[in-house]
Parts: sequence; C-alpha cells; structure tokens
Amino acid sequence: MVNRGGSPVSVGNFIDAMLEKLLPGFRAVCKEWEVVDRWHEIVTGRISEESECSRVENGVLHVRIESSTWRQEATYLKEDIKAAIRRVTGCETIRDIVFY
Repeated sequence: MVNRGGSPVSVGNFIDAMLEKLLPGFRAVCKEWEVVDRWHEIVTGRISEESECSRVENGVLHVRIESSTWRQEATYLKEDIKAAIRRVTGCETIRDIVFY
C-alpha cells in the first residue's frame, strides 16, 4: 500500500487507521477486552487464583471473587491493579473496577 504522500504503508497500519476512522473508539474497546483476556497476567498470586474478570462496560471492569475476604483485599488494591492494567496492556480507559 502507498499513502497519499507516496510512501509505503503496512497493511496492518492501513487496517488500524481505517477501523479507527470507521469505528471511532475501536482501539480503546480492543484494549479494554485485552484487560479481560490478560487478567491473570495483570494480577498475580492469590488474587489471580481467586478472581475471574468477566466484562467491561463503559470503562468499568467487572471482576467476580467468591470469597468476601479476597473481595475486600482486592478493593484495597484497586489503585495498584489499575496501575498494573496500564503498565501491562497500555489501556487508559478503565476508570473503575467492581468486585462482586
């Protein structure tokens, strides 16, 4: 592919640009779902074992934790978890996490 300036453009970059143009926010949604997919890589240790990330709605991540003790612990670590999300995935649109 060649852009209007005459220099070559990779097919991947072209598709990304077209998707972003046709579906604004597409990349942000993909990043949010990457958080769901990589949850056990983002949170490690016992919280990872005790939790299951289920969905993202309007920038809110929903995480199921059966144990009330671990739910409380995760609530205390919420800001650290959000920082880990940004560090591991580059996702900047998760504004809150609901543990249920």
